[in-house]
Amino acid sequence: MKRFYALLLVGLFAMPAFAQNGKAPQLPVEKRIPQPMPEKSYTGDEYIPQVPYDTRPDNELTFSNDREVVISEAIIGITQYDLQSNAAVDNRALLSGDDFRGAWTMSLSSGSFDDRGTGFNEYVDGAWGPEPIDRIESVRIGWPSLIETASGRVLAISHAGIDTPLHVAYRDDSSWEEYDMNLGDLPGHLWPRAAVGGDDGTTIHVVCISTPEANGGALYEGQDGAILYFRSTDGGDTWDIENMMFPELNSDNFLGFDGDIYQISARGNQVAFGVFNDLGDSFVMISDDNGDTWSYNSLVDFPVDNYVVDSGLPDDQGDDFDEDGVFQEYFNTDGAGSVLITPDGTVHVFYGEMYYMDADLTDTNFSYFPGVNGLAYWNDTMEENTFETIAYAYDLDESGTWDIDEIALYFVSGAGMPSASHDADGNIYVSYSALMESHSSGVQSYRHIYIVRSEDGGVTWNSDNACNVTPDADFDFYEAVFAAQAPVIDDEIHLIYQRDFEPGLHVRGDEDPIDVNDIVYLGIETDQLLVCDEDPEIEIVSVDEPLEDGDLEIYPNPASDRVNLILNKRGSTTIQIFNMTGQEVFNETVNTSLRVLDVSDFASGVYVIQLTLNGSQLTEKLTIE
Repeated sequence: MKRFYALLLVGLFAMPAFAQNGKAPQLPVEKRIPQPMPEKSYTGDEYIPQVPYDTRPDNELTFSNDREVVISEAIIGITQYDLQSNAAVDNRALLSGDDFRGAWTMSLSSGSFDDRGTGFNEYVDGAWGPEPIDRIESVRIGWPSLIETASGRVLAISHAGIDTPLHVAYRDDSSWEEYDMNLGDLPGHLWPRAAVGGDDGTTIHVVCISTPEANGGALYEGQDGAILYFRSTDGGDTWDIENMMFPELNSDNFLGFDGDIYQISARGNQVAFGVFNDLGDSFVMISDDNGDTWSYNSLVDFPVDNYVVDSGLPDDQGDDFDEDGVFQEYFNTDGAGSVLITPDGTVHVFYGEMYYMDADLTDTNFSYFPGVNGLAYWNDTMEENTFETIAYAYDLDESGTWDIDEIALYFVSGAGMPSASHDADGNIYVSYSALMESHSSGVQSYRHIYIVRSEDGGVTWNSDNACNVTPDADFDFYEAVFAAQAPVIDDEIHLIYQRDFEPGLHVRGDEDPIDVNDIVYLGIETDQLLVCDEDPEIEIVSVDEPLEDGDLEIYPNPASDRVNLILNKRGSTTIQIFNMTGQEVFNETVNTSLRVLDVSDFASGVYVIQLTLNGSQLTEKLTIE
């Protein structure tokens, strides 16, 4: 699909005064209610809820619009498997010259999602490829990390199952090849993160964890989920470091680690990965010699080492986030963080702020406060165990409190899931997913993608005026999560995110009805963000495009019992099917991207499918055998 340009209109809202270190607008005290955390990270091999299709809510929204900004947008893929991460987002966006590549965990089926794999699309020679139907791998995988070496080799490193090694799909030209990494004597590898560095740009750094017991694995070296490190200095042809553990992260210091609570960055011989914990220390490991040696840098020093759930946290050493007079809420990261190394060699770390407690000592679980609001920042020139709040979700109605509806279960901060990039001048741009006061399904508040920036290496940020860059091109109400930015950009920010019409997820958390999720690309010229210094709220007013050849994909074709229709334009679309005598045999209006039709009762022959959208029509032939 070709990307198109849409007109952005900027609404004018007064913003509250910005404060640092956890002083962002917060929920009213009576709504600061702890909720149980999930007991394990999801791999996609567990039970998946079987629920029917649903339709998006039909709500009305009014905006006050003032200024114009132009960005570019394209829907580059779809997926019914909607969990892109349990916490921190993978590296899944790449800018290479004028080309852009994006990847995501994709499945177009339901139930067990047997076709799950890497969805991949790229913008090359001025055009996007068609929305992919098939994964790039020959086996079922999940959680791809997308990287590219200086030689042009593109790799997607993922996990294939709870008792398998990491899986590598790579291409040097147009065809993908595959192999498995070394499992050793481990119970399995899960949730990898990868980055490329080295003097010649061909060193690959990978971190993952061994399969935890709750996910069907076993203890490894005394840890329930051990962090493991891999390195290849030749673009993945061979691996000179495999299954390496760090002394600072062994069982003497950590009981284990959850999936997806880490993220990695590399630049030249510098490499750094952050680990974003809940009831344990959060930290960043930094190497200045391409992964030979590492230093441990503390982000949050959790006051109880190797804490075992239900053993009881001190009730007078924490904070009093819910203002009940008992200091038993403990500050830490929300698990979803991002790491970026800028050209001056500074390591920058971002994470959602969160409070945790363990008040019930009989439930084998602990609690978090879903309404905590704030995006924290640290860099390696700052003292350890300090942070600044650089971004947050806004008190748009200026009530003095942050008034939102129920919160969908992503288990992250109200301003979370950060992804960071820098340009050639070292300016830093951080996207994050923020809960909105102004957008609700009637039950739950929606999330939009914001971008906050720093033009002085992280010393100051435009925190009062972060830009809401989530497009309203097709529908007024939508959920925008799991943004991934290309870490190095030109004069345009390049990111992808997952868009849905209902807050929350199908395969985890809320277990919403299954639906099609769009994978959306946004290109935002960095100069366009300057307008948000005055008017922070951005929305898109759509520019209707006619239907074109290629906007309808049909498979299988010929078909016998079921046929899948993929619509590459979004909006209220009427689908009509006619037989060769001109008789209409099917008519339906849909708002989804994927429609699966039962054609088992259709007589064999040739049919014509006609789409109607915004007064524009497109026809394609379908053969029934």
